[in-house]
Amino acid sequence: MLSLVELGRLEEAVEHTNSLLREGIGDYYENLQVHISLLVQLGKYQEVVDMLDAVLSENQFPSQYAESFYQLLHFSRQMVGDKEWLHQSEVRDEPIPQELLEMLESESLELQSKAIQHLREIDHPEAIQKLVEFLHKKDRDYVLQSIALKALEEKNCQDVIHMKKQGREMALIPSEFNSDNQQLFYQQILEYVSDQLEHKDPLLYEITKQLSWTHLWSLYPFLPHPEDAKLWGHVFCYCAAERIGLEEELVELEERYQFKSTFFMEKVEEVKELESMVYQIDTSGLT
Repeated sequence: MLSLVELGRLEEAVEHTNSLLREGIGDYYENLQVHISLLVQLGKYQEVVDMLDAVLSENQFPSQYAESFYQLLHFSRQMVGDKEWLHQSEVRDEPIPQELLEMLESESLELQSKAIQHLREIDHPEAIQKLVEFLHKKDRDYVLQSIALKALEEKNCQDVIHMKKQGREMALIPSEFNSDNQQLFYQQILEYVSDQLEHKDPLLYEITKQLSWTHLWSLYPFLPHPEDAKLWGHVFCYCAAERIGLEEELVELEERYQFKSTFFMEKVEEVKELESMVYQIDTSGLT
């Protein structure tokens, strides 16, 4: 299920979480949290309401999950019960609905993500203002920052945006920012990895490809340092091989980089650290 999420195949992942819940495998509430998160990402709000209402009718949510579940239930009810508010926000003279602004400031990354996507889609002057405010607040998730910045580029925003990620800073104007370097660097990594892996090991290639894009998208608008596509191709390949237990591939890469193993492994840890701290979302349709 986690591998399907990594590959952006959320519909298939939901089938597996549903099976885990039905068959009582593992911790029920932990599985439920993942399942509900996937349903929210897919916009299946009625299913969220039905499922959480059913669970709540039988018992109270455990304390460690209560806040998250109640919050998701509340907003899913809003989405299901009053679909008119999103259409109203398309009228430029009407204020953006309060529910959408509450979603943007929610502690739930799933709800923040949905709010950003809605603001990205609607033509409303306040949408730009709210996205700028979102980016300028501290401790925002890196992936959600990237999506918000991309939305501002599409909206031709002319405000100066101050981006901070991994101790690096950049001031930019979205309407003037050229994202070609990011795409070009990804293509360079992809070409190299494809030559090395696509026919030799298709599964390792797919996971490496997904890891590389997730990392670059998390860092956007910054590029990884150093800007060496071959090095990063090997780093992402190492992380992917480690994930699925390909010992021979790990040994081969370790031997190849033995002369600078400390630096290479630092980059491997950098990838793992960033992946552990960012919101996992299928970004294939957002960039």
